[in-house]
Amino acid sequence: MVRAHFTIRLGNASLPASAAQWVEDVEAARSTARTIVQGLMRQHGGDPRLMEAAMVITDDDGATLLEMSFFDALYLPVEPVADADRRRPRAPRKAAPLGLTAALGPVRRLAGALGMRAPSLSGR
Repeated sequence: MVRAHFTIRLGNASLPASAAQWVEDVEAARSTARTIVQGLMRQHGGDPRLMEAAMVITDDDGATLLEMSFFDALYLPVEPVADADRRRPRAPRKAAPLGLTAALGPVRRLAGALGMRAPSLSGR
């Protein structure tokens, strides 16, 4: 367990985002930081300067555990969770091979359409 301190850095200014909190490890701190950033963006998302901000996570001694830009916190894809109960996607079915008659159908329709137009194209 690590006691993590979350601080927002915007330009030269730093302000605490919340009180320190115990987390399991650095990955749990990353997840908590993403949650804080998402909450801040819901409240203050109209301010474009926030996209230049960063969340700095330190331990009790002040050592930096992690630094994450607000942009990364909002837009980095989430890793998929392995879930044994989740249905697996089915492989696409292969189309049955077309017989020669079926394959020639569009060609016959085109030839028929052109044959019908031919007299009208000649003007007679």
